[in-house]
Amino acid sequence: MRVRESFARDLLRLFVWYPLRLVAERLPFGAALGLYRAMGRLHQCAIRAGRVGRIRAAVLRIAPDASPRAVRQAVDDAFATHYVNQLLIFQLPRLTASNLDQLIEIDGISRLDAALAHGRGAVLPIGHFGPTQLPLAALGLLGYAMLQIGFLSDAGLSFIGRHVAFRLRRRYEARIPARIVPPGPGTRQALDHLRGGGLVMTTGDDGPGQPAFGHHAAFAFPGGPLNVPLGPARLALSTGAALVPVFLEAGRSAPYRLVIDAPIGAPAGSGRDAAARAMTAAWVARYAAAVTARPGWWHGLEAHFFP
Repeated sequence: MRVRESFARDLLRLFVWYPLRLVAERLPFGAALGLYRAMGRLHQCAIRAGRVGRIRAAVLRIAPDASPRAVRQAVDDAFATHYVNQLLIFQLPRLTASNLDQLIEIDGISRLDAALAHGRGAVLPIGHFGPTQLPLAALGLLGYAMLQIGFLSDAGLSFIGRHVAFRLRRRYEARIPARIVPPGPGTRQALDHLRGGGLVMTTGDDGPGQPAFGHHAAFAFPGGPLNVPLGPARLALSTGAALVPVFLEAGRSAPYRLVIDAPIGAPAGSGRDAAARAMTAAWVARYAAAVTARPGWWHGLEAHFFP
């Protein structure tokens, strides 16, 4: 998410990456989540009412039949989700296979194992929805060979942004049990990883403010058309890997639940471009259902509350 650089933002960075980080990374998982959600509530109270009104309007475009109570909850969720997504990285180095269930439960692992049984790997498209790096860390800790195509750039950041926030975030990401490669140059590595039977996780929609890489197509989506990368489907088609959508939702016994969905196959008799578009459309339809059910978890709302 790109926002305007300012002195106030640099002060916030220094606070987050020094005193807050040093406390938060030592907290129990539940207490850390509570802290991040509280920061979201403070942010919501601090901004202008007009900006909150724009978020409410965006929620209603996504879920026009939502009750006033559901809209208020979605607005609260939007701020909480931003801070949890950005700061949960402080907890990931302490996550292990034995304590995963304190943060996330996983449904559908047998689908993933069945997809991998063919020996051609699997592409896992995941939306900008909820804490996006938590599933990557969880599957890596369970022993899956994970590679993520992820975008992290210091372009346009201030000195503090580059030398504090960006530098330290990269250090924390390096402790996730997965290889993270950039879009574009990392595509060759992703292809090789899939041919070796590994898992490639990549976002199925562009994050707010991020540059678009590769082939895209516009699809109908709650709240308006969404420009979606065809890259995940094209990776699967190029290697014979399975395209296995994964989605986050609220957990039953843990804060989050990772749902590993049924694979999306290529339509018979289609050329590569048509097949990629059809497979991406199928993913978008499943993603749209998740966003409609819990609009406040969708990162697309961030564009309305950051200047």
